[in-house]
Amino acid sequence: MKYRRVRGTEDIFGTESEKWQQIDNIFKHICGLYGYSQIQTPVIEHSELFRRSIGEATDIVEKEIFQFQDRSGRDLSLRPEATASIIRAYLENSLYQSPGVVKLYYSGAMFRAERPQKGRKREFHQFGVEAIGSYGPELDCETIMLANRLLRSIGIEGSIIELNTLGCRKDKKKIAGYLKDIIGKNIPDLCPKCSDRFERNILRVLDCKNQACRDVLGNLNVDIKKAVCPDCINHFQELKRCLDGMGFQYRENNFLVRGLDYYSRTVFEVIHTGLGAQNAVGAGGRYDNLVEDMGGRPEGAVGFAFGLERLSFIAANLPSCSRMLDVFIVLQDYKLVGEALKEADFLRAENISVDIDFQGRSVKSQMRLANDRRARFVLIIGQEEAQKGVCSLKDMSTGEQKSLTRKDVFKTIKGGVNC
Repeated sequence: MKYRRVRGTEDIFGTESEKWQQIDNIFKHICGLYGYSQIQTPVIEHSELFRRSIGEATDIVEKEIFQFQDRSGRDLSLRPEATASIIRAYLENSLYQSPGVVKLYYSGAMFRAERPQKGRKREFHQFGVEAIGSYGPELDCETIMLANRLLRSIGIEGSIIELNTLGCRKDKKKIAGYLKDIIGKNIPDLCPKCSDRFERNILRVLDCKNQACRDVLGNLNVDIKKAVCPDCINHFQELKRCLDGMGFQYRENNFLVRGLDYYSRTVFEVIHTGLGAQNAVGAGGRYDNLVEDMGGRPEGAVGFAFGLERLSFIAANLPSCSRMLDVFIVLQDYKLVGEALKEADFLRAENISVDIDFQGRSVKSQMRLANDRRARFVLIIGQEEAQKGVCSLKDMSTGEQKSLTRKDVFKTIKGGVNC
């Protein structure tokens, strides 16, 4: 084999591709129920967009971004996430002039130059939502419930939604000071990555998956809410009251901080034990400063993103999405392929799926192929039947075969398939 796919990427086809499409269709349908409209942004953006929004000291910007210069010397990057791109599009296209909260959903490929492993690829796919224009905790509540409805609709069981609050921008500075005071004497007990994070981005210490680090934090009774202002605590309490009022199940996680600098106040994560160590299937939260930081007027905003690869992996209860073929046309003589094309075109115009053998196989081989394609019906066209204006139709579920006129063929097929 001369050419192989780039490490950290995957070829998606067959039943897996159909599964992705089914999840994507469910997602789009649910977003429509909540009043969201679709947005698509480029996979290439100016690098400064991500440095400014995600944060210089984040792992994504420091280590994982695919960054390059084009022929004109412009500093460009493949998008590692979508929120920054969507806020850029929101401002550039004056979407803020729209009445009410602007609700947008998206799906597409993202790119991060990290070490490939289970649940982590260099090219991966996400879909998510962004709601811009409100600071109210009720919007947080609706966003979290949208995420939960998506999981239920896909048939995912055993997921847990964890919540926390990071407070406002001033609070995050207080949190950093609080963490330095409480963790400072225990730096030797932390892993090398956390020792570096302590100096560069201390909130990321809380996100470490190293059990020894988590034990240190647990023994210190770390609770960042002690550094959060009353207004932000009240916002968090209102969110929980809203979720409780809807009968929604969740749990608080004092260590939940997320890995992007733009998050403020509410953060949440959807975890699933079926994913192992990399157990987050989706996550989101508020980013109330991002619109202003990128040159717009102050706007509250909240959103989330799900990983399509991870969702597909745990969607064991998703109904089979392999759509059977409605009709396979079998030719007794390949010279009749023109007749087959006419018949196929007529049926396809009626939303009936049809395929034909274009390799001149024997009738026996064509029947075997029809069976492999899970065809509901086989339409057999022969020279004599074609001259008489009839053909044979075989019901593959019962084995019954009969000679019918074209009109009767259509009625039988139409009645036997879901169009």
